[in-house]
Amino acid sequence: MLRELRIRNFAVVENLTVPFAPGFNVLTGETGAGKSILVDAILLLRGARAQTDVIRADAETATVEAVFEVSDGAVATLDEAGLPFEDGEVVIRRELSRSGRHRAFVNDAAVTVGLLERLGDALVQVHGQHEHQRLLEPTRQLDVLDRFADAEPLRERFAALFAKHAEARAELERRRGAARDRAQRQDLLRFQVSELDAARVRVGEDDELRTERRRLQHAERFAAGLQEVASLLHADAASATARLARAGRVLSDLGRLDPAFAAPAETLDAARAHVEDTLAAVRGLRDTIVFEPGRLEGIDERLDALTRLKRKYGDSEEALLRFRADAAAELDRLERHEELLAEDERRLAELEPEMVSAARALGAARREAAAKLGPRVQRELRQLGMDRAAFEVATIDLAAGDWGLRGAERVEFRFTANPDEPNRPLARIASGGELARTMLALQVVLSGDDDAPTMVFDEVDAGIGGRAASVVGDKLAALGGSRQVLCVTHLAPIAALADQHVRVAKSVRGGRTRATTAVIAGDERAAEISRPSSRKSSAPSTSAT
Repeated sequence: MLRELRIRNFAVVENLTVPFAPGFNVLTGETGAGKSILVDAILLLRGARAQTDVIRADAETATVEAVFEVSDGAVATLDEAGLPFEDGEVVIRRELSRSGRHRAFVNDAAVTVGLLERLGDALVQVHGQHEHQRLLEPTRQLDVLDRFADAEPLRERFAALFAKHAEARAELERRRGAARDRAQRQDLLRFQVSELDAARVRVGEDDELRTERRRLQHAERFAAGLQEVASLLHADAASATARLARAGRVLSDLGRLDPAFAAPAETLDAARAHVEDTLAAVRGLRDTIVFEPGRLEGIDERLDALTRLKRKYGDSEEALLRFRADAAAELDRLERHEELLAEDERRLAELEPEMVSAARALGAARREAAAKLGPRVQRELRQLGMDRAAFEVATIDLAAGDWGLRGAERVEFRFTANPDEPNRPLARIASGGELARTMLALQVVLSGDDDAPTMVFDEVDAGIGGRAASVVGDKLAALGGSRQVLCVTHLAPIAALADQHVRVAKSVRGGRTRATTAVIAGDERAAEISRPSSRKSSAPSTSAT
């Protein structure tokens, strides 16, 4: 439920806070006072496209904010987005800037417009002129029928099977098309696999070869250096080993005189062990130095061969091996072409009857629902003052090649306002007022299935009056018994039935136009209801800006 709407620097609104109550709420006021601005603000909070021209002329930014009571559907959307809420409320805010950098927030957390759209669907449905025009779209009419038929699970099942069938058919066509170039592709893959197999590529080989190549290039320097190290550590009479041995003997002799002087000898023993380890490592490195004639040329040839392969198939040994595995797998598929083609045909043949069965189930549900929805909407239309109106829902089978994710048929709402004329597509003959009442009739019929706790109606009373206006008011009031209804109206019979009445007024002060609102009751409300809708009002609003 919408509890409060706050608007700042939006169109002719400077600063406005509008409270809303449960049940049936009406907004009245002179033409141009700003009633539809409130609806536009709600649409903006539902994720409508933001335009800089709605920012008040003397401001750089505009803000629209609303406090909603959280519905079950909104809770699921908030949880999915990881957005917390407290006290069963959610605050949605849009901030508009002349720079074009508009922002959206839910409970002060920045969100995408896409999230606002999903959250808005769970919180409020707006039925204005734009929504009336959407009713003319075939896909919208199909959605309305499916909602009435509770056919969403059937449609989802068909859509899943249709997608699988389309994928299987595309794969079969791709495989059939590939047969023309199969032999040429097989030859190429065989060559690539055999070339990589002959190369016997091994991960890490490149690094090993380059290390060996450096050692061969500098073999003499490595050998001389290692020999010098060995001599310094052991071979010479003045080597480290000899000096450590001599130092150990001196300390041992001193230790015979005083044991304290023998203690450092233990450290010397450790040093001698380290020297021996170093000597062993030096000898091991010296053994790796190979003066094999032609080895360097062999390494260069192998590195050149690996470089050529990398240019063709990948930039590392791992990439070469992955390419080889992929090529071998594709070659296997091509060599098993007939077998795989038969599998694709079998899979498509298995999916076909299952998809057709799902399409028939969905179509049957739609036809059954269409037979019920048409008369019910027609009855509501006649109660809304269109005494001779006729309405039907036609389901039209599509050719198999025209099936889509939505099913195997299209839906067409057909309407006539006069009994001597045949029913024709709603899009071709309905006026704005007729569309508004058709939308209201549909909402009355579908009201038990709509999850949104708030419904907004703009221009629903277009082109009606007298008894029809009273009937429209009764319908809206009845909807308000199960959810919150907001209605912009010019008609007294509708306004008189509201649980809460909000008056919108426009005034000019200091050369600036301002829209204001006030919740009115008692004599003030009676005066507003009795005011002819065509009469200009000069009385200022009682609410503060």
